[in-house]
Order: sequence, then C-alpha cells, then structure tokens
Amino acid sequence: MTDAIRISELNKSYRVWRRSRDMLMEALLGRQRHHEFHALRDVSFNVPRGSVVGIMGQNGAGKSTLLRIVAGTLDATSGSVEVAGRISAILELGSGFHAEYSGRENVLLGGMCLGLTRAEVQGRYDEIVDFAELQDFMDQPFRTYSSGMQARLTFAVATCVDPDILIVDEALGVGDARFQLKSFDRIRQFKNRGKSILLVSHSITSIVAICDRAILLEKGRVVADGDPNDVGNLYHEMLFAPREKPDTAASAPVSLLPPDEGSSVVPHGRLEVPKPYAEAANARNADGAALPAGLDALALDILPVTERERRYGLRGIEIISTRIVDAKDRVTRSVDSLAEYKLVCRVRANKPMDDVCFGFHVRDMRGLDLFGWDMLNAGLPPLDPFVAGEERDIAIGFRANLAANHYFMSVTLAHWDGTKEDVRFDAYDLIVKPTPQLFHASLVNLDIAFEPRYVAPKADILTIPLGPFDHDSGYLWKCPISAEGVISDNPENNARSTLAVFEADRRLGPAHTDHATIRRVGKGGYSHWEGWMFLSTSDGTDPNQNGRRYVALLVK
Repeated sequence: MTDAIRISELNKSYRVWRRSRDMLMEALLGRQRHHEFHALRDVSFNVPRGSVVGIMGQNGAGKSTLLRIVAGTLDATSGSVEVAGRISAILELGSGFHAEYSGRENVLLGGMCLGLTRAEVQGRYDEIVDFAELQDFMDQPFRTYSSGMQARLTFAVATCVDPDILIVDEALGVGDARFQLKSFDRIRQFKNRGKSILLVSHSITSIVAICDRAILLEKGRVVADGDPNDVGNLYHEMLFAPREKPDTAASAPVSLLPPDEGSSVVPHGRLEVPKPYAEAANARNADGAALPAGLDALALDILPVTERERRYGLRGIEIISTRIVDAKDRVTRSVDSLAEYKLVCRVRANKPMDDVCFGFHVRDMRGLDLFGWDMLNAGLPPLDPFVAGEERDIAIGFRANLAANHYFMSVTLAHWDGTKEDVRFDAYDLIVKPTPQLFHASLVNLDIAFEPRYVAPKADILTIPLGPFDHDSGYLWKCPISAEGVISDNPENNARSTLAVFEADRRLGPAHTDHATIRRVGKGGYSHWEGWMFLSTSDGTDPNQNGRRYVALLVK
C-alpha cells in the first residue's frame, strides 16, 4: 500500500438515552427509546507515506474520535481504516501510564505497549530520560509529577519508539515553552525522516508551520481538505464569522482546487471576480503600471488583490478598498524595508453603524502570524458613528520593519463585543524589496546599529581620514594613504598592515579585494597598494558626494 493510512466512508455513531432507565425499558420492551449521535459521518481520506496531515475543527467536531479509531483504541460503526506500519499515538498526555508506578516503570510499560520488546525499551531508556529531562525523578511515583513533567515523559516515550506513523492529539500545546519547542523540533525531525504524521490542533499557526495538508471537520463531516493556509482561513471564518451564516456542515466539502483555465471568473474567497479585473489587480505594481482600458483606479481598488482572500461578516459596514501608499501618496505593492507607509482602507456603511473598531494583521507565506493590531487593544475609542451610505477613509501609518519576502495583510471591521462586520483575510499581498544586508532567512528587520565597544586592555588604534577620492573606473575609487606605521603591498613587499575601513558607522569589506573585482562588483570591497587606498562604496555612489565620512583604522 502506497498510503500510510487509508480511510474510506468511516462512520461512528453512539446511542444516547435521555434517562438511564430507558436503556432497560428498550431491552425489555423492544421499543426504541434512544436517538443516534453521529460523531463521524462518511469520512474518507488518505495519508500518503512521508506526509504530515493536520486535522482542525471546533470542539465536538469528531477529531479525537477519528484519531482513536485510526490508532485502534476505538471501533468504527461502519467504514474501513487501513494502516501500513507501526503506529505510535499520543491521544492524551499521561494516558496508559500507571499513577502508582515510578517513571522508570512507566517507561518500560509504555514502550512495551507501543510494540517494543523489553530489551528495545531498555536500549532507548537513556534517550527517553534525556529528552524528558527527568533524571532526578525517574524513581518517583508518576502521580507525584506535575502536569508538565507528565507531558515530557509521555511525549518522550511515544516519539522514541521510532514509529512509521505518529498520531498526535493536541499534545504540542502542553508543557512549558521550552518543552513545546523541543516537541516541535522532534515532530520536524520525524517529518524530515519521511515518517507519516496525523496531527490534531486548534492552532492554525501550528498546522500551517508543520503540515503539508490540512483537513477541517465540522459535526463529524469533512468540510475542507487541501492546502493548510486555505483550510486555516476557512477554520478562522468558522470560528469568528457571525452565526447567522448558513450551516457549513450541511453543505458539500469546500473545493480548494484552482479554477478551470477557461473560466471567466476567478474565485476570491466567496467573491467571483471578473477575470480582467483580477488580472489587472495582480499585474499592478509599485512602478504604477498602466491599467487596462476601461478600468479606473477606484474600480480596481474595490477588488481583492489576492486569490487566497477569505471574506466574511455581517457587512452592515464594509471595506471597499484596501491599499498601501508611500510618502508621496502613490499606491504601491512593493515596499522598501524600514521605509514609512500608510495603510488606507475605504469603508462604506450600508446602514447606520456605531461602536465599530478597525484592525489588521500580517502573515508570511507559510501562514505564520507576524504582527497584529486593533483599536481595542491599542486603547483607542471606537470610530465615530456612521450614517447609511457614508464612505470614509481609515489611514494607519506604519514602518515596514520586514525583511525581503512576500507577505499577506488582513483587514477587519468589528464591534467592541467582537461581532465581525467585514473581515478580509489575507486580502492584500505585500512585497518587501530585497534586503541584501540581512540574513536571507530573516522575516523582520530590526534596523541594527553596529557599535563596537572595546574592553580593556584596549588596543592602540590609529584613525586615518580618507579622501578626497579620484575615480579610477567602474566602482573603483582611490586616494593616497600615508601615516606612520602603515605598510602597503608593493612588488618587493607582500606584507601589509591590517586596516579596517569604515563608511560612516558601517565597516566596509571584504578587505584585500583585487582591483578588478572592486571595479566590477563594488559593494564595499577595498585594498591598499603602494601608498594608495582603493575602495568601493556600499551602494556604488560617489564617496565625494554621498555625505559620508570614510576612515581607516590601523591597529598598532
């Protein structure tokens, strides 16, 4: 079997009696006195080998029931579950451990229950204890452990048996922050080794960060199956959208597949946007590209920019355009890191509206939350009352403390009690331009100001001013350098002094770069030769005109 888990038309029902005596009366009289509660209804999906599948859903959706059936601790009413390989299940931290047994005895018991021999458990005992960090407590009764200590030991045993399939039910959110980090790291190690993982969590961020695919359950049915970001957005709507919306569970599962190429509309959450508008929205960039004929800027702004947008709310007041403008009030999607911008939302009241607040948050492409803000948490009063038909711009200034990447911005109008009027989730895609001075994996830009401080014994340092400069060619500039103790390379002498060259407060480099490379590449490379300093500026500008001070530091 190519799949690690194969589930087909799975159902689980329970008989529920209103009173305990009804069960006896039904048995004696043969008349039905119970009703059926369907915990799972026609659930079907496969988990390929080496994949990580996340299960989301509200309390009572059937998540734990599903995992218990897959783990073999609960029988299904109908349908089939096929499993290929050894399963290790963490259905409840501490389950299967005896309260009166010591930690050492429970490790042995738990490992053998998971299919290991006594010798195999003993061979992995040190690894389990090291992960749990309970060396000083292994001979104490399990009942004396704190909940965090129980979580550590249970998780350590379950993950040290090297299963082919790992089933985890909400276990990653238990314990202190350090234990949670270790747990996530171990899950990622399993993923990197090609193990199959079935994970239940209420945390959309955890599902998005770990899983390749997500499934959303509601009232025992699969209502969505696909990309974790898309399923997470639907789950977010299910949690926070007004309850007046149609019953999600009664409808067919949500399709998260792309539209047919021949379709004349492009889906944007619950909106169907005519293709010319969607293409124009995606094509517009920071350079102010011309719009197609017949499409004015206002018409374009009222459309969602991203195809992954999910929109919901009562819509008594709604956000009809969302845009980012620079210091010159130009609409842009590409921003410079650390530059100042404004988020401008135009809102329209469809009826008289009061007690409304605004908020927004930013996520990266993996769906990880990076920043969130709203008027309530900021301690601001609600917006002034709206009359029916009124339109108003809401502008918020911000500094783009983000590193180069693609991000998504959500905007929300809600009441003080949390009732959502208009939520445009991942509505705006924000592109931060390249930041070569930052580590490539950075998500934020903390605007570092480098300030070296010397600790005794302090070296004897000579500061040598540089300039004015003569332009050689390309990015290469030069100026004479002569000071007591400075030794330059020349045809007869390959020894040279060690000089650190600074452009204002920034150190240039690399040092001792050959002149051809400096001419061609620039980017702060420098060298000194036969009494001359050859350098390039950090950004290719003229060192005589850019207003920065250049000095060389010589350590004697």
